[in-house]
Formats: sequence, C-alpha cells, structure tokens
Amino acid sequence: MILEFYLAASLPLFFLLVFLEGGQRRVLAFLVWGLTAGVISYYINYNLYIAFASSAVVPEVTMAPVVEEFVKALPLFILLLAFGKRYSKELLVLAMASGFGFAILENYVFVTHFELVGAGAVAYAVMRGITTSVMHGCMTAIIGYGIFLTYGFSRRSLPSILFGLYTVAVMIHGLYNLLVGHTGIGRLLAIDLPLLLFVLLLVAYNWDVLFSKPAESEE
Repeated sequence: MILEFYLAASLPLFFLLVFLEGGQRRVLAFLVWGLTAGVISYYINYNLYIAFASSAVVPEVTMAPVVEEFVKALPLFILLLAFGKRYSKELLVLAMASGFGFAILENYVFVTHFELVGAGAVAYAVMRGITTSVMHGCMTAIIGYGIFLTYGFSRRSLPSILFGLYTVAVMIHGLYNLLVGHTGIGRLLAIDLPLLLFVLLLVAYNWDVLFSKPAESEE
C-alpha cells in the first residue's frame, strides 16, 4: 500500500505547485521530493534487509541511515554541483521540507504496520511526529545549512565538504536509531536529541535577527 499512499498524497500537491511561485513552490517541491525519497528508500532498504537477514548486521543502524540521508539530500547535491550558484540560508528550510516529506511517508508505513488502535495509536503517532519526524527533518537540514555556510570554499574541496556533511547526518541518524531501541536513559536521549537539534537549527537560522546589533540612534 505504500505506493498507493504516495500517489494519493503527492499527486494533489503537484496540482498545487502550479499555483505557487518562488520560495513557496521550492518548499513544496522539496516536500514532494521527501515523499518520493520515502518510497525509493523503502524499496532499497527492504531489499537490503532481505540480503543481510542472515547476518549480524543491524539494518536500522548500519544501512537505513546511509540510504535515507543520501536520497533525502539528493536534490541539494544536484543543485550545488549542477548549477553552482550562491544559495541563501533558505537551503535549511528546503532541506527540512524534504526530511519532513520523507517522515510523512515513513510514519504511514510504521503506523499501518503496527495496526494500533485507540489511544495507543494516537500516542504513537504523536510521539513519532515530535521525535523521528523531527529527526529526519533536522538531519537533512544540517546538510542544507552546511552547504550554505561552506559555499564560499574552494570548489575543489566541495566533494569533501558534501561527504563530511552527509557523514554527520548519517552518524547522528544511526545513533538515534540505536538509542531509541533501548529503554531508560538511552530512549530518553533519543527522544530529546531531535528536539534539541531543532532548537539549535532554529537559532542558527534566525541568528542575524536574534544577535544583530541595534542600529545606533542619531543624535
């Protein structure tokens, strides 16, 4: 049913894209890409899980973050490498939209898989919405904001920068998946981590507004 949900969720958004312009269109386009990335990653991960089912590899920690962070951030890599233009900190918002689009589809997969009902289903959906979903958005946002901050560097160093940002996102994603499967302090840290990252990214995005020096009044 994942493909059916993807089509039902994304096709109306394509119609909406026709009416939007500028930044609104870009944000929605990245959100739609996130939904698309969710489908692509689902099938890649599914086949990897089958291939390594008999091994000691933990797919949620070792494979899923590698696949998902690459597919979610793929438009960012293409924009930078293909066009090479100067992008604003809007990249953080676009990247986060891709991560949230991915999370929407992944949430559908998990909620339908566990077939929860009643208050338990609502609680589970809310918890995913404020933890795993925020984590997906923040991981891609780290890559987008990192591209914005390092754009002025030599183009020769660009592949290394992109790989470094991607590696950071994969490592934090893998750490989250590892901790959330535990009980006690481990799970508590996993729940708090996405919210902390969200606050830090929000501060970074609004840094100029929050910490700009007030203009001196004329005498």
